[in-house]
Amino acid sequence: MSDLHLLRIPIDAPRLLRFATEHGIKQEDETLGYTLHAWFAALFRDQAPKPFRYIERRSEVLAYASTDAATLLAQAQAFASPQAWAALDPEGVASKPMPQAWRAGQRLRLEVLTCPVSRKGSEEKDLYLRALDRLGDAAPPRAEVYRTWFTEQWADAVRFDQLELLGMNARSRLLRRARNGANRLRIVERPQALFGADAVIIDADRFSGLLARGIGRHRAFGFGMVLVVPPR
Repeated sequence: MSDLHLLRIPIDAPRLLRFATEHGIKQEDETLGYTLHAWFAALFRDQAPKPFRYIERRSEVLAYASTDAATLLAQAQAFASPQAWAALDPEGVASKPMPQAWRAGQRLRLEVLTCPVSRKGSEEKDLYLRALDRLGDAAPPRAEVYRTWFTEQWADAVRFDQLELLGMNARSRLLRRARNGANRLRIVERPQALFGADAVIIDADRFSGLLARGIGRHRAFGFGMVLVVPPR
């Protein structure tokens, strides 16, 4: 059996938002990242899937998990709160095992929604703004900074034959819990960058590890999931 499973969870927005309100999430959650994170924790506890990607146009979440749909549903049915369970459509949840082994030289099409930030001490900051801090007017364009960072995340696991920045939002509004220990939520602004790539696997083991881990930060909040499709 594979150690990694691709999970599909349909989203009923009204029921999910009802769960959020009942759990004190009253601020607008523009990306649903925090709301989904809290819901998965309430349903699946330490088996909560991550990384994940909310596909708004299809009203569903795709996620990677270390266990299959049947195991996750059994966990939720036994231990989840009634409010969390009420927001779930158990019949719509499905999973499939991912390949146990990838092959060096294999060609793939990848898509990844990322949050291109870095942390120094307690400060998290947009990578482009860090480049401006270091280089001033000599800093490369924002898109180039993000592409360079994305390539470096793969650490020779793949070779990119083509890498595209499909979309970018420099100031996406995300809901997060305050870091000072206060039990409150706040809105933070972070960049988003959506990448598409035609890639060739160089190191199959490293590729498998990145698939399970995800790319970049905020992987438990809807960023970093690597979607894999056949090459074009």
